[in-house]
Amino acid sequence: MTSGAFWILLAVVAGWLVQLYLAYQQSMAFNRRVRELRRSGTVTVGVAGKRYRGGRAFVALAVDDHRIVRDAISLRGFTTFARAKPVPALFDVKVSHILGDRDFPELSRQQREAARQAASMLRQGVDTIARAPV
Repeated sequence: MTSGAFWILLAVVAGWLVQLYLAYQQSMAFNRRVRELRRSGTVTVGVAGKRYRGGRAFVALAVDDHRIVRDAISLRGFTTFARAKPVPALFDVKVSHILGDRDFPELSRQQREAARQAASMLRQGVDTIARAPV
């Protein structure tokens, strides 16, 4: 193998390892935020969108015993530098409204679909993360 090809291959592998590390850090940061939501109620997470067509969105909902969203966060973006942000448009909204055809203009299409998926799993009794003491 020539010296130039070696350095190119080394750069590609190094870039890949950096990308893996940043994706891991992003995942751990999101998981920490989701664990914090447990204080507000039962937590469920939904995902929607395509990776390369408009991006993916993850939405985590914390719902109380009356099926009202007490806290919500969303992770969306094209890079590993994206971090979870609060979604005030979903605060104090009933789960049935999220499942219905109510419009949330503050949310992207992917966020809306992810919130709907999270609410759907909650309604089916499939809590993605059960409430637990933190």
